[in-house]
Amino acid sequence: MESTFTKYFKRSRKILGMSKTGSLGLAGETFHPRGGLQKFSAVWLLSALLALLLIFPMSASANSPSDVQLTYLDKEQTLQVTIAHKSFVPTSHYVAKVEIQKNSETPLVYEYKSQSDKETFTYAYKLPLNKGDRVEVKVICNLFGSRSSSLIYAGPTTK
Repeated sequence: MESTFTKYFKRSRKILGMSKTGSLGLAGETFHPRGGLQKFSAVWLLSALLALLLIFPMSASANSPSDVQLTYLDKEQTLQVTIAHKSFVPTSHYVAKVEIQKNSETPLVYEYKSQSDKETFTYAYKLPLNKGDRVEVKVICNLFGSRSSSLIYAGPTTK
């Protein structure tokens, strides 16, 4: 009767692709400890590098929004929020939330699943303001970081 250790050892050899002579199967090739060490090392090095890139993708590609500009349109009673946020793939790295707080009220939260442009884009929000109202806007990246901007409404402009 085989011991538990022997069964485990045989199963491990099967998983690793090792033959009875001690050679190791790697990507359809056989590794012999004396002849293929350089090839084996290169494969492990590339595997480790790929693993690091997969583990830490945020640091390699994520950035927070770089600028937020606020403009209020009197006639339309609309707040325009222009956001600068670079993204090579706007469907997977984007501004996920825009939080708008008027004075000390509960913030309005708008959530998004992508951004319309790879660099700069504008959202418009219907928001009635009175003279002296303070608006604080915070934009939040889905991967990393945020940026805020504020505006104090001076009242309607006369033309």
